[in-house]
Amino acid sequence: MHDAKAAVPTDSTFSVESFRQLPTDVSAFIDAVRDLNDEACALLKVVAPADFAFSSPLGIVERRDKVGEIWLFLPKGSKSITLKHPQWGVLRDFQFGTKLESRMTYEMRLRLPQTAVVEKHDTIVYTQTIVDTVTVAPLRRVVPLHAYTLLTASMHTDGPSWGVMAAMMSRHGGYVHASTNLRSAQKTIGTCNREGYRNGAAAVKPYYTGKTQTSEYAITAGLIHRINDNLNIFEGAGYGSLTTAWQLAESEGGGWLRNDGLTHKGVAAEIGVIFTTGRLSLSASTLTIGGSQWQGCVGIGIRIGKNRVTTKPVKL
Repeated sequence: MHDAKAAVPTDSTFSVESFRQLPTDVSAFIDAVRDLNDEACALLKVVAPADFAFSSPLGIVERRDKVGEIWLFLPKGSKSITLKHPQWGVLRDFQFGTKLESRMTYEMRLRLPQTAVVEKHDTIVYTQTIVDTVTVAPLRRVVPLHAYTLLTASMHTDGPSWGVMAAMMSRHGGYVHASTNLRSAQKTIGTCNREGYRNGAAAVKPYYTGKTQTSEYAITAGLIHRINDNLNIFEGAGYGSLTTAWQLAESEGGGWLRNDGLTHKGVAAEIGVIFTTGRLSLSASTLTIGGSQWQGCVGIGIRIGKNRVTTKPVKL
């Protein structure tokens, strides 16, 4: 005869022994976890074995198994929790008695069934290890893909220019901006310098009617970056052209001369911001053509799509 000793529960049920707030525990504040609404969670520390599983009406954002206890990050406002054990059953909808607060830590202690050692003769004792099969996937912060469309106005010394701007991004993205003063360049018969002296002629300034015609356009494209839910910055480069022509008097034979001193073309550069409130978007930027001609640009438009940070499970 061989003796074997086995531990068997004297009581097959479990219960919550205590639930309390831990006002001096700053774990939930320092190591904050956010829910799908970007709200900081409450932290519930359950003093229990790791083979317990849990669920709540508002869900469990994250679970962490620590030595001697289980950390559960619950959404703000949670009022109850269900506890499950593969051997001892289910304790359903335990009420906290209060709504859990954001960034606050709570403790729950469980009363587990007591075990007694009994002797069994001529018995082979098998032990079974119960493994918690509930897998809590880690979460990642995601900014949804969204877009901006705006109408713009550019102010400069040669009159306003009108344009359109479009951008698409998540955390980062790209944009394109095109503007023009809606005028075509005049056909010219020659050129003059900034003061109006005709190039290639004697140093005699011809007579002009006083009429000036300018044709301006600029196209820039580049990157846009998210700062927060309401603010983005963008920077880009492209090409721009400003052509200025002066009209000759009839006594000079008429026609137009291109003023090379007031004509600029070449690389265009732009930097600015987009501010969004709701779906309304406003932009402000500075644009230059070759560093010689400068413009201040403002715009108004709409945001298409959601731009708030959300959390999604990581694919395992």
